[in-house]
Amino acid sequence: MKLVRLVTDDSTSVFDNTFNDSLTLSPNSKIALQSLSIDTVNDVIVIDASNSLLQFQVSTGFVTSVNLTYGSYNKDNYVNLLNDIQNKMNAATGFTLGTNEIRRNLGLEWRAQINSKTLTSIAYNVGQSSEYSAEWNYPAAKVETFTAEGRQVWGQTAGQPNDLNNDRSMIYPTFISRGCGYLRCRTHRYEAGLGAGSAKEGYLLALSKTDLSNVDPANLTNADISYGVGVTHNVLGERVYQKVTDGAYSFLAGAPPPNFIDVGNVNNDFQEITINYDKIDFNVYQNGSNVPTLLYQLDYPAGEKLYPVIVFRGGNLTLNSVRVTPSPYDIASMSSLPLPTDFLSLGAPPQQQLNKSDNFLQLPSSLSEFLGYNSPRIPQNGFYNVAVKDYIGDVPFEPSEIADAFLVELLNLKCESYDGLLNQRKNILYVIPKSNKDGELIYEVNNPIFIDLNNAKDVLLRNIRLRVVRPDYSALEMRGQATMVLLVDG
Repeated sequence: MKLVRLVTDDSTSVFDNTFNDSLTLSPNSKIALQSLSIDTVNDVIVIDASNSLLQFQVSTGFVTSVNLTYGSYNKDNYVNLLNDIQNKMNAATGFTLGTNEIRRNLGLEWRAQINSKTLTSIAYNVGQSSEYSAEWNYPAAKVETFTAEGRQVWGQTAGQPNDLNNDRSMIYPTFISRGCGYLRCRTHRYEAGLGAGSAKEGYLLALSKTDLSNVDPANLTNADISYGVGVTHNVLGERVYQKVTDGAYSFLAGAPPPNFIDVGNVNNDFQEITINYDKIDFNVYQNGSNVPTLLYQLDYPAGEKLYPVIVFRGGNLTLNSVRVTPSPYDIASMSSLPLPTDFLSLGAPPQQQLNKSDNFLQLPSSLSEFLGYNSPRIPQNGFYNVAVKDYIGDVPFEPSEIADAFLVELLNLKCESYDGLLNQRKNILYVIPKSNKDGELIYEVNNPIFIDLNNAKDVLLRNIRLRVVRPDYSALEMRGQATMVLLVDG
């Protein structure tokens, strides 16, 4: 009985060892696998308590931590992992953090994907806040716009009725940023109520869960107006804010009354709907304050696309200073967008801050390796001082099929083995069960199975070549050094 130890650092799991002393195989020798230790390139990652923490920074001094969803991911479902990364990072992006305000988060959205070069891309960009007057879809005969006090005013065309129809609407064709996107406007004119009832007066600021990019405003339904805030009067003619769900109004307990100073006054109320972390906030800014008053709040399902809508149901209210932050990943080119003039200004409501800041991304080591990053922290030291950032992987992301077993194949010795997959003899020394979740294959045979070599004469063996392959004989990628022990009988 002879013991032979083989080693390799070949990335394709080929063992090719040459000995200074000849190994003599007597006639009718047999060979068996005793053990194998190899670290395969990980085709599977299991996210659990040990590797779920991800951290990032987009604004100097504010480090954000998220915990990824536990699960097992491979070539068949890695998109679920990327979506989870994207959704968790977006859900951790908001404007308010305790007493702090993070203006760099306004309009920001994260995206995780495999790019055209098969490299992992975890990136954020910012949907720039602007009016985008040319992008809104509205019926020119029923909705009018004009300039007053240097601002664009929107409202119902004179002569249109006060009723429950939605045909006097403005539809924005792009969903807002899914990190911290918003839709805003300010009251321009707020005349006395007509006593027609809240749903037949004023305007409503809303978001739709329906893709409205190809919807004619004349065909807008109440179901398309998913939720919003109504700026209106009650039946007594009193100014009120109301909750809007599927186009229907309801009373908001404790909501402040709308504040109207004068036509076009800069301290008239701002209304706002914003995605703030994992919530949708319906806010109002009053009397020039940059601190919002929360009218009501809803849970935000991560990743949901929300399309801006403004509906006029009466001619006694008009609005100005429309601002929307479209998703930076739902338009052709952010660079072509006009830069808003108010993005660095302070005041009510808070404006975007698009300056450069210190950035980094910290991944769990196993996740960074799985996704093709050379280092868990990007950059390894210090920060990127940038306004937007795309963290691109270092090596292509090419997860392969999970093997349910591995084959040890002799390359310069013939043995009595047969493979039903190929319907022929193959020099298979052993079939090894699959590796563990981390790709480690450490295997020892309790009862070695000796395979006949059927050599009729002595064989002077100076070199042994074999390989570890997948069940279809495709190459098995490995890292580091692998060790194999063979037993030779004879």
